Amino acid sequence: MNKIHELESRIRDFINSNRIQSSLLKNSSIWNKLCSSLDLIGDTQIAIDAYPQVFDVKAEGISYLIVYGILQTLLLQQDAARHIGDSLNIKIKIPKALEKIRLIRNSAAGHPAHQTENKLSKSCFITRSSISPTNFELMTVYSGDEEYRMSHVHVSIPPLIKTQEIYLGEILSKVITELEKQEIDHRKMYRNKKLIDIFPPTISYHFSKIYEAADNEDKFLLGTLSLKIITECIESFKNELSARSEWDGYESIDYLYELIDYPLKRLEAYFNGDGVMNEKDAYIFASFLSNQLNSLHEIASELDEKYESNP
Repeated sequence: MNKIHELESRIRDFINSNRIQSSLLKNSSIWNKLCSSLDLIGDTQIAIDAYPQVFDVKAEGISYLIVYGILQTLLLQQDAARHIGDSLNIKIKIPKALEKIRLIRNSAAGHPAHQTENKLSKSCFITRSSISPTNFELMTVYSGDEEYRMSHVHVSIPPLIKTQEIYLGEILSKVITELEKQEIDHRKMYRNKKLIDIFPPTISYHFSKIYEAADNEDKFLLGTLSLKIITECIESFKNELSARSEWDGYESIDYLYELIDYPLKRLEAYFNGDGVMNEKDAYIFASFLSNQLNSLHEIASELDEKYESNP
């Protein structure tokens, strides 16, 4: 896999992580801009990778299409890299080597008829007799207060592509480094605060009291107290995920909480004297709730392992 494709893929891994994606999706404009820019990095690289296949073209007209196309492709790729940085609040500065490529593109295939340089008007021309898929001569004519003058520059496109690959790779690597740093800092902040500790070993004891109370009206108060402790654990887990910006980042957790809400309310109503349910209903709801809590416990353990590791 080409280096640029690898870097693009690495950035995608970061932004598609549950926490970061959940945060970015809060602003659809930024998320769409980021996704479009990453697509553009990959799409332009596919075009650049295919460029050597047309080196042997001899037709003048097709050579113009190829030159215009490849120069525009390089510009699009640079702009995409800058937009990625903007979307992620990472400052990107286009290095001089890439600015030179932009200047060549603007002069040859962007705005050749009229530009301004050092307060002088200039117009640019590709010398038709020099055009090929890989090379051309660029003539620039300056006019203004100074004496009329002209310059000729030989442009070879393959070295420009090599330069772009090097410096664009550095830009994308900087984005990855910053994303890694942010993620490491985030994990360090919560590394010593274990999610699994939210679910104490006494949870099984409290469920045993709920089962016991379900079959004995005299122990409804005990069942209510145990249910309250379990409810507090569930709420504490949600609050801790919210504090870490992890809440809403996992569909599986959202789904579990939807499943948990109903049996919690039904058991609470039962212990408050709701005559709709019987002891068997209460036992079934408690058993279901216990299974879902085990699933939350497993997720907490997995997240703790994640926070112990580096991205």
